[in-house]
Amino acid sequence: MQSMSTRSVLVPITPEAESLPRRSNVPGTKLELLVLAGDVDHCAGIDLVSGAIVRAWAPEPIDIDLRPYDVVDGTIDGSIDLLPDPSQPEAVALIDPPERIGRITGRRAERYLRAVLHPPGQPLLAIHGPAIPFWQRTMDYPTIAVVEPEGPAVIRRRDGTMTCLFRWRGVPVELPCVDRRVDAALVASGRIRMDSVKGERLLVELAPPFEGHCHKVVASLLPRP
Repeated sequence: MQSMSTRSVLVPITPEAESLPRRSNVPGTKLELLVLAGDVDHCAGIDLVSGAIVRAWAPEPIDIDLRPYDVVDGTIDGSIDLLPDPSQPEAVALIDPPERIGRITGRRAERYLRAVLHPPGQPLLAIHGPAIPFWQRTMDYPTIAVVEPEGPAVIRRRDGTMTCLFRWRGVPVELPCVDRRVDAALVASGRIRMDSVKGERLLVELAPPFEGHCHKVVASLLPRP
């Protein structure tokens, strides 16, 4: 299992990662995002035009009831003041909070997901270890990816916090899990454990810097679309 003290090392980006789609960053551009995860001040999703993963930050609270595969729209702001980590290549500021305009599931959603799957056999987010010093971060490396774990993932809730245990490259990996939807489900059921089912994936991302480091977290357990 990866220890939180494991030394973090950036590894070269593979051709598969280099070929991932890129979104527009022109201020005033309209975005329609297939939601993958959401929080109070930002959401992550796939740009329906470019197919790129976007981490969208808003100046006001976002609808916390957004679910994976909802579709939202928003407009890119030219300012970077909202971005807690401007070195995230996927990060974008929005003029207003994104608004829900629909939902995509089934084969269409699956096509978008498969296009951004993390290359198998490569270190998660091109980093060996669970975290990386903020000063080592560059825009040449991804900070978010859809991950298809090797077998089921297990989410455990203890003392008010959650972790997600899964296998990657043949090794057990345990990361903090910040999926509010899963946390609410565990609290409501009184359980302390949730196992993923076949076809579910994980959204793994680098959290904004905390005490000089950016830590890998599981932002969302993605159900089958």
